[in-house]
Amino acid sequence: MTDKVWIFGDYSQAETRVVAWAGPVPSLKTWFKNKEDVHLNVAKVIAKVIQENKVIMPGSLFKKSWESLTKSDEEREKGKQTGHAGNYGLGYDKAALYLAIPPQYAKIILNIYHEMFPEIKGGYQKWIDECLPTIVLPEPFNWPHSFYDRPSPERSRVAYASYAQGTIGLLLVRTLVRCCEIFSRELPEATVMTPNVIRSQGLDVQLQVHDSIGISVPNDREVIQYTCQLVRKEAEYPLIIKGEPLIIPMDFKVGKSWAKEDLHDYSSDT
Repeated sequence: MTDKVWIFGDYSQAETRVVAWAGPVPSLKTWFKNKEDVHLNVAKVIAKVIQENKVIMPGSLFKKSWESLTKSDEEREKGKQTGHAGNYGLGYDKAALYLAIPPQYAKIILNIYHEMFPEIKGGYQKWIDECLPTIVLPEPFNWPHSFYDRPSPERSRVAYASYAQGTIGLLLVRTLVRCCEIFSRELPEATVMTPNVIRSQGLDVQLQVHDSIGISVPNDREVIQYTCQLVRKEAEYPLIIKGEPLIIPMDFKVGKSWAKEDLHDYSSDT
């Protein structure tokens, strides 16, 4: 049996990028354009405000010096979760469940986030509310999504999430279809592209996991590089949001299994 590895191509901080462009949210856009880790930057700002105001958080959360926070720290994940909660209009109680902290602390963190990015409420969410009951996902899709329930805060929250998540969902489906089409052309033996035939060729687009694509390939350096470069070329397809192009980069990991500990970062340029 041929030795196989998994390649996972993951859209980088994808939903937050869509919100940043649709807001627009200038400071978020600047971080993205500078290729900074936005979730880590959010965590650092939250930690800085908490530490300067001597707020005591549960456990050891945000106690580490804000300047020394890294990608591997728990705070970075809290920054990511806070961003999604704030972008999609979660209330303090729901945000508390999402962040796994008591509501009074979720309130502190969310308030910091919205003070950091006033354009989330005043731009992105306000714009979605004005579009309802029908939002139209960005070019090139121009896909309408209508909400038939009565106006309510819950309907708005669903719409805030649906615009960003629906955009990435459509982008990923396009990538999946394009990759399968190209694999079929590159593999002339696979005249009928059934899952078994694709698998037999070692280029197996098996998984769509949230905002990532999973492909099983032979454990061969050239095959891995070729596959990542091909997927990246198809995945990094420009969207047009509020008249401005947005290309969401795709990051890659390679490993023997789906387990996080088995996957390592991979650059398709190497």
